[in-house]
Amino acid sequence: MQAQVTPRRGGAGFIWQWGAIFGVILGIIQIMLSLVHLGGIGTLIEVIIWLVGFFLIGMFASSQTGRVGTGALVGLVTGLIGGVISVIWDAIQIAANGPLISQALNQATQNAQQQGQNLSSSELHSIVVAGIIVGLVIVVAFQLGLGAGIGALGGLAGRGRARSATATTPAAGSMWTPPPSAPSPYGQPPYAPPAGPSPYGQPPYPPSPGPSQPQE
Repeated sequence: MQAQVTPRRGGAGFIWQWGAIFGVILGIIQIMLSLVHLGGIGTLIEVIIWLVGFFLIGMFASSQTGRVGTGALVGLVTGLIGGVISVIWDAIQIAANGPLISQALNQATQNAQQQGQNLSSSELHSIVVAGIIVGLVIVVAFQLGLGAGIGALGGLAGRGRARSATATTPAAGSMWTPPPSAPSPYGQPPYAPPAGPSPYGQPPYPPSPGPSQPQE
């Protein structure tokens, strides 16, 4: 069995993993709000949710690494994923309302021709399609910039939390220190005789009696 690889904090895997998770969450929230049809209030709520979400994402990421850049990068990826989800959802809505849009464009072409403007229906369709594409690209670019900027602000707060947590965490191995060995109650140990026979044939010199040895 292979060991599970955990993304390194602050690495590319960490940034893409959390950016994708938060981007999907924010994208789903935006889709749910668009289904409610709250009008201008719904748009304001969406903007607030994105701002708060980017800030919290940046704060979380920087609290894991202690670097502001991590919060900005995770916010950038979150904006990218969330922006792509928004573009896909908008494209689905445009395709679902295709007949109504075509009818409105044809009516606009007839009104323009009645006013003496030489504008064909195909030209108007091309202009509208180009405008939709440019608008969707602007939405993604705006969310990228917003995610990086607000994520960096959240990273400032997250970096402070990481520093305070590091300062209050004791270093490894400092919780317990073994006590020093107790000193001998009689000072230095008595002289130990050398092992083996004496090279001069005499028995080794007997050790001097210690304080605990009685005199003969």
